[in-house]
Amino acid sequence: MKKRLLALFCFFCAALGGAAAQRVGVYNFENDFAEASSQFPTLRVLGKIGNFQEELIPQLGDIKRPVYIFDKNCGLQFDNRAANGFFDQSYTVEIYFRFAALDSWKRVIDFKNRKTDNGCYIYDGKLNFYNYVVGEKAPVRANRYIHYVMSRNAQTKQVKMYVDGVSKIEFIDSPNEAIIDQEGVLNFFYDDLIVKDEASEGAVALLKIYDYVVEPQNVKRNFTEIKKTIQTLNVEVPAVAPTPTLAPAPLTPKSLENKPFKWEGVIQNVLNKQKIRQATLLVLDSNMVELERKNITDGHFSLLLLPNKEYNLAIESLGFAPVGLHFSAKKLRIQASFDNMFVMQPVEVGTHIELKNLYFAQSTAEMLPESDLELNRLLNYLRENPKVEVELEGHTDNQGDFNLNLTLSRQRVEAVKTFLVKQGIEARRINERAFGASRPLSSNNREETRRLNRRVELVITKY
Repeated sequence: MKKRLLALFCFFCAALGGAAAQRVGVYNFENDFAEASSQFPTLRVLGKIGNFQEELIPQLGDIKRPVYIFDKNCGLQFDNRAANGFFDQSYTVEIYFRFAALDSWKRVIDFKNRKTDNGCYIYDGKLNFYNYVVGEKAPVRANRYIHYVMSRNAQTKQVKMYVDGVSKIEFIDSPNEAIIDQEGVLNFFYDDLIVKDEASEGAVALLKIYDYVVEPQNVKRNFTEIKKTIQTLNVEVPAVAPTPTLAPAPLTPKSLENKPFKWEGVIQNVLNKQKIRQATLLVLDSNMVELERKNITDGHFSLLLLPNKEYNLAIESLGFAPVGLHFSAKKLRIQASFDNMFVMQPVEVGTHIELKNLYFAQSTAEMLPESDLELNRLLNYLRENPKVEVELEGHTDNQGDFNLNLTLSRQRVEAVKTFLVKQGIEARRINERAFGASRPLSSNNREETRRLNRRVELVITKY
């Protein structure tokens, strides 16, 4: 079992890891608008730029931390297209912020880039999604930080809105007002062009964007743990005591670097979002040495990690493609209090898997040395599963001649097959197809999305 799980992990780590782990973008506003993992786009300033400064947050016991101070009608914009677009699917937005004025309608989120008056507001302590529903009075007051969460389920169209962990609004968004339009941007704290003076100056300490719906119990947990989260993001060196004391010394940033922390997650079926209750979780170090093995029986896992280490994680469940993930615990630590959801794909004939780490010299079928790890993962998987037959599919972007791209995509999948056959995999188990630029995953208008179309995919044809 161990040998098989390791082999499956080695292949699926890159193939499924990036796609299987649902994404969470975290913006901490520590003197910039960048996202913590660098995998989401930097926020754009709307209106004139505000100021980054440290601010005492009374709601968190007078914790002092960096925040972004914005003026009236000077908000922020999230580019959904640069994030490979998911705001027409299920999502959650979580914000920790304050408004200086609540004397009228104050815009929180705009989905249609100022072309409509509909969207998320706060007015007189109530949550609103204009022009559909008004919630009950919530603990929202001027210059008081609040934990604000809004989610939308793509399948049911149900929208939920929370303040400080408590649900205040639920409704069915039949007209799709809570999804973005063709401009592909999401605006925060910014007035529309329909009715004036519906924006407030204020400050934001934390913004999180999920590409899935956060469950109510986890919204509540995120609120109750927001203090710990903020403290983790801004640890100050304690002052030196003037006289010796017998009390334990407070933790300094250096000692915190080596302090273990708990990381939790949930495992779901990608098709129906149901928890996968029976699974095996394997934790390995950066050298693929097994550190811990857990049998999961309720769909949840909890791990104790050291923040200065690199880890590999593998999850396997009968009837599902394994999930693999490589991560730096140091970067993960700032998200340790948040949800981490992994989805597993049922294995069946027709399952598509993108081979994310195959690299070719530009405009040729020559594989670069950086591809060796991915090739060996694929090789190990086929060796450990001798009944599996696959099809390799080659794709390119639309730059250049169509026929030349079609030929190039065919040559690249043939190069992958040649490698596998030379290593002992029967040629009859591998079919290859070339599609050139005919099946793009994303827009070909910009390089950051165009590169997503240059890929090799694996299709299970016999399992």
